[in-house]
Amino acid sequence: MLGFLNKKPRAVRPQNEDVFRKGFAGHIPEDAVDYVMALWREHPFNFTVAGSRKTCLGNYMYKNGRHFISVNGDSNPYSFLITLIHEIAHQRVRVGQKLFHRAPAPHGQEWKFHFKTLMAPLLSARIFPEDILQVLVPHMQNPAASSTKDPALVRALSFYSPEKVVKGIYLSEVPDGKVFNFNGRQFKRIQPRRTRILVECVNTRKRYTIPGVARVEL
Repeated sequence: MLGFLNKKPRAVRPQNEDVFRKGFAGHIPEDAVDYVMALWREHPFNFTVAGSRKTCLGNYMYKNGRHFISVNGDSNPYSFLITLIHEIAHQRVRVGQKLFHRAPAPHGQEWKFHFKTLMAPLLSARIFPEDILQVLVPHMQNPAASSTKDPALVRALSFYSPEKVVKGIYLSEVPDGKVFNFNGRQFKRIQPRRTRILVECVNTRKRYTIPGVARVEL
């Protein structure tokens, strides 16, 4: 159920719970491990530590009756924990989906409820540094589809990322009308569209949408 990857994601089934615990312990704050393990015992899921992905920080998938969660391994412990709980909230929505009269929106009220509920026990100085808490607590009052849509939270979390990982800034932080470099090409940011951003290629004038979590350089 647990894989540590440098490149492509994969999943590995451990022999016992200790292996799973040890894997979490290497990526999230130590005082959060017991809590995350309790969530896993309540609703087990296959877990993967993924390589760096430009389009997302984590992912949840339900397939063949099983739950799969992955989180980028290049995230710092605090960002990793927030993303992990974000994805577990998706799992909780899927577990309770039979109770709904309609399919819940990906980041609708059902997801917000579970995300806020699951994060609440973690919002303390025992888990997060004070500077992160100052922006994370108000952020969790009405969480966005991605933490990268909150510039203040992005900045607070970035101070705890290894310098070799932090390259450029998130597209969600770039002001509308600003020109930036992405994958060797120049684009101008037009406007946000939920978790993606409408942009225009400077050379061709063609328009595209790029995830707000994409790293770009001004």
